[in-house]
Amino acid sequence: MQSEYCEYLRQRSPASILLRKLFFIPIAKYFSGRVLDIGSGIGEFLEYYTDSIGIDIDRDCVTFCKSKGLNCLHADVYKLPFDDNSFDGVLLNNILEHLEKPGVAFLEIKRVLRNDGKLLIELPGKKGFYYDKTHVKFWGKKEIVDFLEKWSFKDIRAKFFPLPFEFAGDILTHNKLRVFAINSKKDMLHIEV
Repeated sequence: MQSEYCEYLRQRSPASILLRKLFFIPIAKYFSGRVLDIGSGIGEFLEYYTDSIGIDIDRDCVTFCKSKGLNCLHADVYKLPFDDNSFDGVLLNNILEHLEKPGVAFLEIKRVLRNDGKLLIELPGKKGFYYDKTHVKFWGKKEIVDFLEKWSFKDIRAKFFPLPFEFAGDILTHNKLRVFAINSKKDMLHIEV
């Protein structure tokens, strides 16, 4: 029997699956080189961007990805099984809001992401956040930008998608906040994790 989460992902409507694939077009164009997809689910980004590897904590999602020939590992964001500076990019698509210890996760993300590597985070708006009971922290635009600045990311751009207005996330479940940033390996400000 598959996990409830994996089953949910696999049973979405064709329109929902198409919408997700359209969402990945600008994400894939942002990256170049090897990309780590943290929380890869059923591998939609992995299918779209071939020079990628996914991790997920849901064993059924990992098994499903592997059955499609995708490069995916059962792993935890708090202890990534990769060498330092292994990736040119890291994607957290609807993951950060689930994390109880984002600082611990970012210690690992900074470790595996090369200097000047690209980070892309996608976060739900308020309606999407409250729709899912497994979400633990709502990240507004100011909160995520401040968080990334503390972690010495640069060139941070945050924008709402597909509608470019914050209020759209208050009324539409699938309006997101997309955050683009570049990693800097310079000394980080004092950060409590």
